[in-house]
Amino acid sequence: MSFVELLTRLGGMGRFQVTYVAALAFPLLMLASHNLLQNFTAGIPEHHCRPRPVANDSIGDVPLFVTIPSDDHHRPQRCRRYVEPQWHLLETNGTANGTATGAATEPCHDGWTYRDGVFAHTIISEWDLVCESKKLRQVAQSIYMAGILLGSGFFGVLSDNRFGRRALLTWCYLQLGAAGAGTAAAPTFVIYCLCRFLGAPTPTPMGQTLVSSMEWIPTEARAVVGTINGYCYTLGQFVLAGIAFGLPHWRWLQLVVSLPFFFFFLYSWLFVESARWQVISGRPDLALKGLRKVARVNGRKEEGDKLSEEV
Repeated sequence: MSFVELLTRLGGMGRFQVTYVAALAFPLLMLASHNLLQNFTAGIPEHHCRPRPVANDSIGDVPLFVTIPSDDHHRPQRCRRYVEPQWHLLETNGTANGTATGAATEPCHDGWTYRDGVFAHTIISEWDLVCESKKLRQVAQSIYMAGILLGSGFFGVLSDNRFGRRALLTWCYLQLGAAGAGTAAAPTFVIYCLCRFLGAPTPTPMGQTLVSSMEWIPTEARAVVGTINGYCYTLGQFVLAGIAFGLPHWRWLQLVVSLPFFFFFLYSWLFVESARWQVISGRPDLALKGLRKVARVNGRKEEGDKLSEEV
């Protein structure tokens, strides 16, 4: 008897399969949040050099215009300021009159001023990842992607040859939750990158969610289940956008999309290991135990009791 025929005897697309697919779909939905998270946590707010203190800095915005040159769009330049205040730019009506051509400028030695907006509180504004340090933003994402590349081979081999699907998924939920929470509490940019790297390898084996669900699904339902998993990942991107605009502070956003994985970790202990993998790994007794549990959940306990290792 083939395994597909065996699944049909045990209920086909029964209660167990539906519950199992749903339990695996929720982590997949939240996984999209981590893969695309830095689009929000590393958003670049409007900013400019912190103005030099001047004697008459109480005159509204005048210090900004006399200490910081304007760019081509008549906005304060982000990375330069005048060495000396350019008072001649002020006319008698008290307005700014452009930029002092040829005036000496310098980098932002006193830091930057960030404007409130969509990206008011990000890792960019917290650690001043602008101007000379702006490349560190891409470095952080590159480190995360390097972790995914590492995990694609490492965890894949462990899942197929050593620990199976369930154990790796359980570990991945815990690792991603812990690494995500650590990222939210990171005191420095280096610690932030380290935590992101530690959480990066986990999305790759979680791609085995599709494999894990397919191994318990009848052939005729696999296309539908695969489509559902794809829609879950897509929906997760919309969910992330909604959460991000509701929680503009990057630390809270990072924490909110990470905490659910501790819940996924807890209920993943109830998962049933793939019977296919158990048989291939030389554990037919454990495969039989799992199949009987599936039969019981699907209301086919009598069929499950009839099973033997010979079948």
